Amino acid sequence: MIKTLTGLATKSIHTKSGVPITEPWSSSMYFNAPTENRVRFSTDYFREVRVEGIQKFINNLTLDDPTVDLFISLEYDNKKNYIPLNLSKRIRLVNWKEYKLTSEEVDFYEGFGKIALIKNVAVNDIILFTIDVLLNKNRRASNAGFFIVTSKYLIYFGTSGDVINILSTNPINIKDLKMNYKGIFDTFYDEPLS
Repeated sequence: MIKTLTGLATKSIHTKSGVPITEPWSSSMYFNAPTENRVRFSTDYFREVRVEGIQKFINNLTLDDPTVDLFISLEYDNKKNYIPLNLSKRIRLVNWKEYKLTSEEVDFYEGFGKIALIKNVAVNDIILFTIDVLLNKNRRASNAGFFIVTSKYLIYFGTSGDVINILSTNPINIKDLKMNYKGIFDTFYDEPLS
């Protein structure tokens, strides 16, 4: 398990990757993890590689997983009606469970602050949804925080839309990713590979 700084995590949701989704649940999850357990990519890279590059990237991350789990932030309007993210156009919604979250980092709108777990999402469906988000075809979804959870990785798409954070409890998984995407992954907060 990845250890985070003591006292920061007030609530956590356990995932099959072994990486918990913790509060505060924004970029602090990435920065609280040791550098050998994390890697970050700019979404600009995926806009350049377009559909085929996104498919290849998600396929690499889900190599041993026929299905993944998806955690996505939920937004409600003033009448407490759920605002859809067009999930059902891409993903078969089954095994849905909601969690109430709070965060010091994110200024939630009124009624905002729930995250839903959708279990056993087909990898194909998540690739199509990710393409929608990364290529800005689904603007509402690209403003939502969402996590793809495989057996090896927790992949976090931030609400700012500019980075993808990937965490793993096994440093070898992260090292392999950095080797496969040498010169592409973001080294602003981490040392580049030598």
